Amino acid sequence: MESEGLKLLKTRRSIRSFEDRPIEDEILTEIFEACRYCMSAVNRQPWEFYVIRNKELIKKIAAECTTGPFAAGAPVLVVLVGDKEIQPNWYVQDLSFISLQLALAAWTFGIGTCWIGRINRDTVKEILGLKEKDHVLTVLPLGYPKGEIPDPRPRKNLKEFVKYLD
Repeated sequence: MESEGLKLLKTRRSIRSFEDRPIEDEILTEIFEACRYCMSAVNRQPWEFYVIRNKELIKKIAAECTTGPFAAGAPVLVVLVGDKEIQPNWYVQDLSFISLQLALAAWTFGIGTCWIGRINRDTVKEILGLKEKDHVLTVLPLGYPKGEIPDPRPRKNLKEFVKYLD
């Protein structure tokens, strides 16, 4: 019997096409509330979320996402920013954890996202008026999926990556 949590983990997909439909404030609040419970090294929580709904600003930031220009079609962008002074050793890992937590929380509401890795980070920092200590990890476009949800891509067999050392 598969739990609801495992079903969530197995059905989440990267979404690159979004309906032209806003995300309700109450739902965004619930998603961000779930993020409050994300693990972080020494519980430092070195993150800030810059939530963007202004269409012109979305287009401007999406243009800096060299592997994610599709982000321009999302109703919401969330720029995940880490504070290198609060957590100098683990901010990248902490931000990576919370980006997954945000994606999973969004998926529970039928909202998709796609992790964008190649970004002109310095330009995004400049657009947002961030400081030297701030690190832009990713830009997550959020939106209701447009069209069919993609089928899962091929996955490795467990024997290919799980090694028991009894």
